[in-house]
Amino acid sequence: MLEIDGTTPYAVLLAHGDDAVTAAVAQTLESQGWTVDLQRGEVRSAAESAARRRRVDGVVYVPGLLAGSERDSDEPACVLMDLVESLRPCLRAQEQGGARVVAVGSRDWLGWPGRPRVAARAAGLVAAVRSLALADGRAGITVNAVIGIPMDAAKRRAAGAVPGTHLSEPVPLTGEPVTPEDIAATVSFFLDPGSAYITGQVLHCCGGASLLSSLSV
Repeated sequence: MLEIDGTTPYAVLLAHGDDAVTAAVAQTLESQGWTVDLQRGEVRSAAESAARRRRVDGVVYVPGLLAGSERDSDEPACVLMDLVESLRPCLRAQEQGGARVVAVGSRDWLGWPGRPRVAARAAGLVAAVRSLALADGRAGITVNAVIGIPMDAAKRRAAGAVPGTHLSEPVPLTGEPVTPEDIAATVSFFLDPGSAYITGQVLHCCGGASLLSSLSV
């Protein structure tokens, strides 16, 4: 059973989509001993819930970018910044080992012709992660991003090249599809107390597909 300062670690999980990934993250963390406070509403409700616990050890934000939806919604970058700002009074202090923040984004942040709006929102999330890491590092707060590939990547690949281009959805170099459990395991890595010296990083959990995002494969 994972303990921090003799107590069960507490994580706020704010999810606005990607239900399979959200469920996998919650299940993985709970199996490792975390108490997971799953929130699907507004930042304010997550902050109010966390305030009752007084100390937050981990924060995970799943904005739903892996679903690849082009619909307009709250910008993930702004939501992440608002979430961290709202929870900051509750985040574990530096002298207690600090707190961990992880956002789950999409490989689209590298740019993709068929999903420019999703790509822009995904890139903004990465910029927010790096900026928050710079702003909060001395407070003992680490901020990192786990980047997956769209859940329907195989379907998009089977459809052929993006209209008007020669570019097709990249094939993972590993040959195996990336699962929600793979993404959850990577989130868990960043939340682990042993990862306290890692911040501002963007880790692609994509089977190597991110290496091919600008190529026709």
